Amino acid sequence: MLRYKVICAAVGSFLLIGSLNAADAFGQEASQGTTVNLPINKAQVKIEDKGAERKFARSTVDRLNVRTDPDLKASIIQLIGQMNRYEILEERGDWLQIRLSDEKVGWVFHEFIEFEASETANEEPAKAEAVRTEEDTAESLNQAAVVNIVDVTNLRSGPGTDYDITGKAKPGETYPVLDTKGDWYVVSLPDKKTAYVASWVVNTDLIKQNTNQLPAANVESAPILYIYHTHNQESWNHVASITKGASVDDPKVNITLVGKRLEQQLQEKGIPSLAGNENITEKLMQQKLGYSFAYDVSRKVVDQVMENYPTLSYFFDIHRDADVPREKTTVTIEGKSYARILFVIGTAHSGYKENKAFAEKLDKLLNEKYPGLSRGVLTKSAHQGNGEYNQSISSGSLLLEIGGANNTLQESLLSADVLADVFADYYLAGKRSP
Repeated sequence: MLRYKVICAAVGSFLLIGSLNAADAFGQEASQGTTVNLPINKAQVKIEDKGAERKFARSTVDRLNVRTDPDLKASIIQLIGQMNRYEILEERGDWLQIRLSDEKVGWVFHEFIEFEASETANEEPAKAEAVRTEEDTAESLNQAAVVNIVDVTNLRSGPGTDYDITGKAKPGETYPVLDTKGDWYVVSLPDKKTAYVASWVVNTDLIKQNTNQLPAANVESAPILYIYHTHNQESWNHVASITKGASVDDPKVNITLVGKRLEQQLQEKGIPSLAGNENITEKLMQQKLGYSFAYDVSRKVVDQVMENYPTLSYFFDIHRDADVPREKTTVTIEGKSYARILFVIGTAHSGYKENKAFAEKLDKLLNEKYPGLSRGVLTKSAHQGNGEYNQSISSGSLLLEIGGANNTLQESLLSADVLADVFADYYLAGKRSP
């Protein structure tokens, strides 16, 4: 047993990207190879036996390698994080084969996996179908990033122009992004090998997963708006897997998907934005802190992001409201159902009037373009809640409740689209002002 633990510790840094410097860990593995071999049980253990309960795997870390085969020297085909769960198809020694999609499977090391049993069989059919629909939407919002080649581009063996050219990429080609290293992307090639491409000569749909490991941004594209979620697992009654007490939460289908949608829509409108991926709920558990400390923890996250991106001047903490009656949190506009938006302003700091004025401007714009979508601006003192909500960091800091627990993810995503539209009008109008 001791020898087994030593072997696991020795290979941990090769299997896990995230707890160390991700780019460096990946670079060492790609260039030097790995000579540690784990014992493999050649007798394959099938998970999908008839009558057996389906099992699922969830990564316990932010960036975990998924490989083509149960071997440290096998090619990396994808990185997975903690948000999604994956069906286990097979066990082989210390490795698990998981289903990434209908067409793709891969292998992960069990040391960084927690197991979950399927609950679908015990759910009502309507709710089971809703869960599948919302999980499909969640998967689409978290799909692997790719780079799009716009001109003949050098593929290099390392992150710099002094590294050898290993090939040429042609206009129109796309490659999955595995990692970043400075201003360079690590991409997967069709032959399962990897290469480096310069970020400044390609386009990408990369959803930034870790603000501490992003390529340096230039002044033109540096983010001005940061989107985060102090209560990041807030979900909806029709899909939530955690419904104990007042909780309506889910580790996968939750409010962070709305934040990602808002980031995507703003980026398309030319507004440099950044959606954070910090798991505040997990940080509270790790630090053994109660729910009431969530804003203290998220403030530390925001402070770190501000150091990395001094260009930030707007901060949106996106939530969904509690178990409010659906008729109060929903509006139909031109045949589409939207989750209504409530602006919450904490008055427990000296600059709250500026935050309130900002919220009132957005509230007015919302009601002008989408009548009834805004629920207005609500002020709360320290006697009514946190009272400050991290809003003292900037006059452009807001807490937004998008819908409530009785809305749906789809309704909330539509409202994120509207919010992006209105904020873009507000921001671009300010840039045009003399």
